[in-house]
Amino acid sequence: MNQNQVNQIGVVTVVRAVDALADEIVKMNIREVFGIPGGQIMPLFDAFYGKEAKIFLFRHEQGAIHAADAYGRVTKRPGIVMVTSGPGATNLATGLANAMMDSSPLVALTGQVPTSVFGRDAFQETDIVGLSMPIVKHTFMVKKPEDLVPAFKAAYRIATDGRPGPVLVDIPRDAQLSEVKGDGSGSINVNYKGVPEPDIGLVAYAVKLLMEAKRPVMLVGGGVCWSNATEEALAIAETLWMPIVTTLPGKNCVPNNHPLFMGPAGMHGRVEADAAIINSDLVLAVGTRFSDRTVGDFKEFQRGRKIIHIDIDKSEIGKNVKPSVGIIGDAKVALRMMLELIPKAAVKNEAFVNWLKSIKEAYEKFREQDNMPGFAPWKVLKVIREVTPPHAITATSVGSHQMWSELHWDVYVPGTFITSAGLGTMGFGLPAALGAKVAKPNVPVIDIDGDGSFQMTMQNLALVREYNLPIVVVIFDNSTLMLVRHWQMLLYSRRIIGVDFQANPDFMKIAEAYGIDGVRPSNYDELRNSVARAIRNNEPLIVDVTIDRERDLVLPWVQPGKWLTEVTLPDGFKVNLRYGDGE
Repeated sequence: MNQNQVNQIGVVTVVRAVDALADEIVKMNIREVFGIPGGQIMPLFDAFYGKEAKIFLFRHEQGAIHAADAYGRVTKRPGIVMVTSGPGATNLATGLANAMMDSSPLVALTGQVPTSVFGRDAFQETDIVGLSMPIVKHTFMVKKPEDLVPAFKAAYRIATDGRPGPVLVDIPRDAQLSEVKGDGSGSINVNYKGVPEPDIGLVAYAVKLLMEAKRPVMLVGGGVCWSNATEEALAIAETLWMPIVTTLPGKNCVPNNHPLFMGPAGMHGRVEADAAIINSDLVLAVGTRFSDRTVGDFKEFQRGRKIIHIDIDKSEIGKNVKPSVGIIGDAKVALRMMLELIPKAAVKNEAFVNWLKSIKEAYEKFREQDNMPGFAPWKVLKVIREVTPPHAITATSVGSHQMWSELHWDVYVPGTFITSAGLGTMGFGLPAALGAKVAKPNVPVIDIDGDGSFQMTMQNLALVREYNLPIVVVIFDNSTLMLVRHWQMLLYSRRIIGVDFQANPDFMKIAEAYGIDGVRPSNYDELRNSVARAIRNNEPLIVDVTIDRERDLVLPWVQPGKWLTEVTLPDGFKVNLRYGDGE
């Protein structure tokens, strides 16, 4: 009898454990799976033969897991990635850590050698469970075939239980192939955390502090997206006329054209956003872990201002910053509770907001007058944004292009900006864009990339034509690892080493090799028209934008560990960061 067939033993059916899992995955309405097959995961791939779920074959496991990560961010459902043991599993490590740092839900299914050869250094045997424990929410080692389906169902739920994150399920080959009765369903003991109800007493105290503050500022983190709390965050800000600043992932959670939006704060933040925090007497922080990239100097951040911290993860409360009041719970629920207690006719500090806006206007005017030769990164982004629909999804890799995007790419629809914020993973952008396109095939997707990051995962361009995933890739081509070069120039006395590319590939030929149109624009009109045409025709495009690396310094910039007042501004731009001085 074929191993895919079902044996009848009385009224009880018997199937392979992997067949039961594949059936359950389809039953759960999971239709897209990312991965690469190999010896120890072949039974599970085989079980999907003829099933409704589609497997997207990537060219490297890192690409597959980044795609699953982005898929989870777009759909709010865990992305699924399947790989084999040994190198297949270890190649997921970066993606697991990336998803953990950015709170992205995904389930990684890894094949493992049979239990009979555990610990014998079998071919492609690696302890992926032990290796991954520090960088995932939870791990399962499935040794009993009857535990396979319940382990997957538990992993899928854990990935979005409370604060989202990655879960790994390691499956020995013999457990995959062993038979189970019925549909393989069962149960395993898992202590789901759930979401605690915010303490109304703490919420009331937080409102009291808010009403007493003279210059309150809202700091929006990525948790606002996951809890769908954008509407509530804006309502509180509008009621108190409170400026909104964000973390890098928080930039994705509020419309960047809102009149109270001041932009991301921190190391590569907007000047007006940093000025808002510097002059605040209270910070309402929602769904953020207070990264060093946002805060800089933790002692200075806490000096002279009260802090209200709302987060779904109790381990974040007090970890980096000790708040005046810490509220554990879903951001949407907590903010709604606060709205009910805030007077509708609250006092508004319009003067403070207008002062911050004047800084923003001065910076934008300065940028418009800047005469950087060739293509200026900020203008490239502005031109592309003009021809990109508001609901289009934008992914970035990591490098100077990412920081320029933090400063100058406007997010109009929350949930449409995907980047590697916590881990800072080069190579994230392209596979993330592919994963986003799989999740939303009818929505335009753009990857803003750097020549260094792009070359780390560019082999996954093969999926563009193979699966009809038209994306637009814009490469900031400065022939260097620009952010590292930036530090070498400013912190290491211009001792440039190990960052400049002497022989970059011809990206137009790379595009041609994968059957994708390519353009190396000579001016902004050509850039604008090329991107507009690709989006209009739903066709893939690779754009190679040449940028002068000697001028490509991402400024404003705050040195690591320094307070926001110690910002390095672009040459020729001056601003007073202290509110009231000379007013």
